[in-house]
Amino acid sequence: MTQRIPLPPYPNGWFAIAHADEIAPGQIKAVTALGQELVVLRDMNGKAHVLDAYCPHLGAHLAQGGKVVGDAVQCPFHGWVFDAASGQCKAIPYAKKIPARAAVKTWPVLERNGLIFFHHHLEGAAPTWEPQIIPELSDPDFVQWGKREWEVPTHPQEIMENGVDWAHFETLHGWKVKKIHWTPDGPYYSLKIDVDTGADEQAQTAANADEVNSYNSGPGFLFTRAVGTMHGIVVNCLTPIAPERLRLLHIYYFHKDCAPAVYEGFMEGYLRDWALDIPIWSTKVFRPRPVLADGDGPHFGQFRKWYRQFYSPEVELPF
Repeated sequence: MTQRIPLPPYPNGWFAIAHADEIAPGQIKAVTALGQELVVLRDMNGKAHVLDAYCPHLGAHLAQGGKVVGDAVQCPFHGWVFDAASGQCKAIPYAKKIPARAAVKTWPVLERNGLIFFHHHLEGAAPTWEPQIIPELSDPDFVQWGKREWEVPTHPQEIMENGVDWAHFETLHGWKVKKIHWTPDGPYYSLKIDVDTGADEQAQTAANADEVNSYNSGPGFLFTRAVGTMHGIVVNCLTPIAPERLRLLHIYYFHKDCAPAVYEGFMEGYLRDWALDIPIWSTKVFRPRPVLADGDGPHFGQFRKWYRQFYSPEVELPF
């Protein structure tokens, strides 16, 4: 727990660790996530893996000169070779016997939606669900507009809670919203925003969208689909780096039939909306028992009850 945001810093679930296209076969990359040093690599067969960064022998960092050898990674310091899938040492150049404890921790990995995900569980439990597949991303009619990445001093629960805070859409972003529909389903939820397209003063982001629908998978992954004149997808990944330190990753796609002025306006407006939220997330405190007004609606309590499933049972929560 931390003082400003008194929540367990690392919920259980899937988190994006890299873009799939930035890790080529034979490449290894250092990444900091969940308060740990990790490496993500792709073996020579094209399969992605995530391992702890440090060799169990004398502690060398596997991404600082380490090499991918077939389906394994070789430590740069003494040449120990570790199977990338299991983490078990499979060869030591100068030894006949491999110590039983010679292994590097590996993490469950899943590759989809143009991303490499890894799974964290406080008690080491195996995954019981997976991030949703976004069908548009395999459709050649959808084009990638760009990517953005921020480091924000916040917690993934705080960012997701923003979706059910419908009063802030108008006061902070200028969105005229008629209603929101929040529907939980196990580790997933859907959020549908009915936009008032007839409003005289409507935020640019919402002006060309009859509906904005978001789909969430666990504590670290969601995507938003805009339907209307603007037809596009925004992918949103929330990966904790350290307590109260979050890597926020966006990828933007639009349908090729959209007019350039429409998708450019929508994407730029979407970025402006996030630029308004980020300073607030960066400085606000988490209120375990907020003072709410009737216009805030019922979703805050419903959302927090849903989110509890991503914390291990023995963790004491403030809400």
